[in-house]
Amino acid sequence: MKRTLLSVTLLAYFLTAFGQDDQEITALTLDDCIETALERNIRLKQVRNNQIIAESNRFQSIMNFFPSVSAGINYDYFFGNFFDTNAARQVSETTNSSNPNLSARVVLFNGFSNQYLVKQRKNELYAAEQTSESTRREIESLILGSYLTVILDKENIKIAQERVDLLAAQLDREKKRESVGVGNLESVYNFQSQLASQKLSLNNLQNTLQRDLLALFQAMALDPGNKYEVLPYEVQEEDLLLEVASFDEVLEESLSSSPALMAARSSYSASRYILKSARAQRLPTITASGVIGSNYSSNGARNPSTGEVESNASFMDQMEYNAFEYLNFSMNIPIFTRFQTSNNIQTAKVNMINAELDVDQALVNVTNTVQSVYLDLVAAQNTYVSAKENLEATAQTFEFMKKRFDTGNTDFYTYLESLNNKNRAELELINAKYSIVFRQKILEIYKGSESSVN
Repeated sequence: MKRTLLSVTLLAYFLTAFGQDDQEITALTLDDCIETALERNIRLKQVRNNQIIAESNRFQSIMNFFPSVSAGINYDYFFGNFFDTNAARQVSETTNSSNPNLSARVVLFNGFSNQYLVKQRKNELYAAEQTSESTRREIESLILGSYLTVILDKENIKIAQERVDLLAAQLDREKKRESVGVGNLESVYNFQSQLASQKLSLNNLQNTLQRDLLALFQAMALDPGNKYEVLPYEVQEEDLLLEVASFDEVLEESLSSSPALMAARSSYSASRYILKSARAQRLPTITASGVIGSNYSSNGARNPSTGEVESNASFMDQMEYNAFEYLNFSMNIPIFTRFQTSNNIQTAKVNMINAELDVDQALVNVTNTVQSVYLDLVAAQNTYVSAKENLEATAQTFEFMKKRFDTGNTDFYTYLESLNNKNRAELELINAKYSIVFRQKILEIYKGSESSVN
């Protein structure tokens, strides 16, 4: 039994391992990541659902100008003595009766509340549309940042791996030199120590990459258990140093196309109409209503043509005999509403003030973000030029020091320092390059340029 159980367990393990190795790898470009996130993001779906609700509310506000129409019919049983108005006599037997009718009611005047409501709902719909666009841009920015972080992690790992390979080759060389008596153990130990340290750094970088990959996949709502390969981003060198427009131009363009700012302004406009509607509650409401109907009684009905009561009149005959039309105009004047109207007005005022503050806050947020990204972009471009020159110089220095170390004309620490300087210059150049790419695309998003998804 134990042998059988062990065989089954091993078989299941190998099948699982085979299935994982055979699992198809999905390649993801930057556009794929953004597009997937936009399709799967729950918050974006909720915002778009709110947009549907806002459209429904706007349509309903227009329908409020039309009369409400309803039809009704009842069938009653009367027991005992009562006066039957249809038969025009006192009756004591069980009576069946019915009163079918068609009624309509329309508000003629309610302090222009309906007009205000239409304008309120129109602004709320526009705000919902802009909120949806703002959320979409936020998701694009989030994915863009996560994606470029992953790419930067991979570049750092690449440099670290090259360093490991270089130190490993140097260690192997020093071991051979020491074995034939032309080297020394100090160099071997120094390279062993540095190689172990670099392998630890490489392992930490790989762990960082896995965490950043997980953050990217979570932002895209993907299953981290599946296999994905985030493809590198092709950087066009000629685009890195493109002349940037002035800050004032970038800011003006960003503010004019900011959906968050436009949503806040529309919400403020809607709050103004809410206040007007609240004040309109103090005005009288005038309504008109009308009813078309008839009556039926099992005791019969009076024929209006002859003036005689026909006790056996049919249902349809009675519908004709007892047909009536009714029209009513009414005016409701609020006198004391237990301060509900005053409270609604006060609440609407405060909400309008808060909505105005939301506009100011949105303006500040966009300005601060654009200013930060713009200054970082300019700084990254300046850094890129210097880092490129620095890398060329440190690379030349390292090659020179490597040859001197190989020939025994310099010590290990001077060699290691030149290697560290070269690797540091490589990291600075990569960071500057991707900082430029990231901030260029962020500014494109804020300026309302074409989406990153092409």
